[in-house]
Amino acid sequence: MEILIPQKLTNNFQGLVFFTDLFQCTKKCYHELVIFNFEETKVIESNLFSVLGCLIASLENKNNKLRLINIQEPIANLFNTKKLYNGAAKNNLWKHLIKCQNFASSNEEALSKYLETKIFPERSDISLNQHLKMAIQLCVAEVFRNAFVHSGCSEVYVAHFFSVYNKKLFVSIVNNGKTFVDLSSINHPIAAMEWAVQNGSTTAKKNHKGIGIYTIRQFVQQNQGKIQIMSGTVVWKQVKQRTFSKEYEMAFPGTIITLEFNV
Repeated sequence: MEILIPQKLTNNFQGLVFFTDLFQCTKKCYHELVIFNFEETKVIESNLFSVLGCLIASLENKNNKLRLINIQEPIANLFNTKKLYNGAAKNNLWKHLIKCQNFASSNEEALSKYLETKIFPERSDISLNQHLKMAIQLCVAEVFRNAFVHSGCSEVYVAHFFSVYNKKLFVSIVNNGKTFVDLSSINHPIAAMEWAVQNGSTTAKKNHKGIGIYTIRQFVQQNQGKIQIMSGTVVWKQVKQRTFSKEYEMAFPGTIITLEFNV
């Protein structure tokens, strides 16, 4: 199977639809050669590597052989191409996506190190307020923690992207565990999603003492950032004070949460 990656992969509904379709069309692949062809791709917002890394890992777990071919110059710095042989790796091809980080445990020590040393831009024109930095780390850590506590997943993929044009930081956290709909007693997918993001809604055990997604929503609103969630068939988005929900015909097998911060 050969998959042609589109010209642009960005943080919008079309990007989520592309990856959802990709998961669906490859879910029956076992012991096959799967080729990702980047010959037309000029732009990838690298936080989406968390989704691509999750897909590649799931394909490798089903004994598929994977190759990345025709990586174009504008995006070559996002891949560790020097360690690839004909676009392939002996194992764990997702590790060659430079911005992608995998966590196989809810132990937050590795996450804390990643957040402290990797995601914040080291630029002379960016002076990060320490309180803002801590708040961003707290929000990402809460989404990470929730992935293990709520969805029952065994792995979480995290990746980030900093836009030099508008000084915004995007962090995507991906898991392939239970969706928001799976965790709710509400049968309608959009209603289940909207319930999950409200104040006081939880499916966690009593000993879970996180800040909750509603508190993250409040901070992101204050920061004039955005939240975008795809879980199962539902895409939910908050932009400032407004929220939007949409249902897609295909289901993503897990949850993608992207946090956008003004830094």
